[in-house]
Parts: sequence; C-alpha cells; structure tokens
Amino acid sequence: MPLPVDPIAGKVILLTGANRGIGLATAKELKARGATVVAGVRQPSKMAPLEGVIVLPLDVANAESCRAFVDSVEKREGRIDGLINNAAILLNPKTPVLDMAESDLLSTLEVDLGGPIRMCQLVVPRMLAKGSGRIVNVSSGLGAISDMAGGYAAYRMAKLALNGFTKILAAELGPNSPVKVNSLCPGWVRTDMGGAEANRDPSEPAREIADLVAISADGPTGGFFRRGEPADW
Repeated sequence: MPLPVDPIAGKVILLTGANRGIGLATAKELKARGATVVAGVRQPSKMAPLEGVIVLPLDVANAESCRAFVDSVEKREGRIDGLINNAAILLNPKTPVLDMAESDLLSTLEVDLGGPIRMCQLVVPRMLAKGSGRIVNVSSGLGAISDMAGGYAAYRMAKLALNGFTKILAAELGPNSPVKVNSLCPGWVRTDMGGAEANRDPSEPAREIADLVAISADGPTGGFFRRGEPADW
C-alpha cells in the first residue's frame, strides 16, 4: 500500500551527503517536487552546480559544523520542514571483524551514527516548536538484525545502531507527535559505494526518500522501509 504523502512544494528540506549518488539524486527529486533543498556537503566547491539547490558546508562528524549549518538555514529560510540524514562512509568492508581497525570503527560510527544524532538534536526541537517535521534516516539492509551476516562490520554496526536510534527517537516523541522519524533501506544502488553491478539506479531510492519526507500527518513513524514497504528490522 503506498505511503500517504503530501505535496512538499515550498517545504525546506535539509539533505546531508548530497554531492553524489543517492544524495545527489534525492536533491534532484526534491527540487522537481518544488521543495527548497539545502544540501550539506563537506566541500561545496567540489559539488557540481545544481540549479535551484542551496549548497552549504557541512561536516556531520563535527558538532560545530552541524550547528553552523542548521543555524544558517534557519536564519536564511526561517524554518526547517524536513531532514534527510544521508551522509555515510564505508571503510575497508572486506576486513574481518576480528581484524577491524579501531579507527575504522570509530570513524564510521562518528559519521554514520553520530551525524544523524547531531543533526536530529539540533533540528527536532525546532520542528517541535513549529509544530511539524519529518526525519528520514538513510540506513541499509546490511544493518537489519534479521539479515545480519559477516563482512562490512563497522558499516553494519553503524546502520544497526542508526535503526535503533530511529526507534528510540520515534518512541520518545510518541505516536501522535507532529514530528515523524523513519529509516529507509535504499537497496543495492549503482553508486561509488554500491558499485557498477548494483541493480538499482539512484533515482529509485531518491523517490522513496522523497515520499518518506513528504508523509502526511496520518503516516507512519518509527518504521523501517524498503521499496516503499515496511521491512524487517
């Protein structure tokens, strides 16, 4: 059953990790739907110009960078309607967990888990004050405990924890909160991370992410979705 969605024309949507792959495709999809898209990237000068998309510097691993980004958006636009936590890193995925470098684990957690937490801590209170908001955490099937396996150790653990954060935040906000938070598995996507053999084009999860950030007031919160349908955690 399709998710109930509202138009997002004129909505201010923050998007992390927007310089390529799924993030770039999502920026294009949101813009096509008429949203005001603010893309946070570590090096704006290296992002190809995208007409109508506001690009600002953002390092999700740095708390001050996150605060400066959010403050800048609120000062410029006056509000924040949606947040898509897409920025992520994948380090040495073939290394067995017993040989995994501590630095790889900590760096991955800093970005893939810490980034969304930092951004939500800054954005959600502002959404609550405004009386509405949508959060989408771009997770992965590799983080699903129902399908856990070997390999990709640091990345799997970070995405597993991100799913946990999604559930915790949704539970603390409550089922009737005006702010909804959900996780999404984009699938195996043809990106630098997913590789050329992947079976999905970035435009496909981009549409699904845009739908989740556009869910209506009677839509879900605290869910994990794959291809627009609820997925096993």
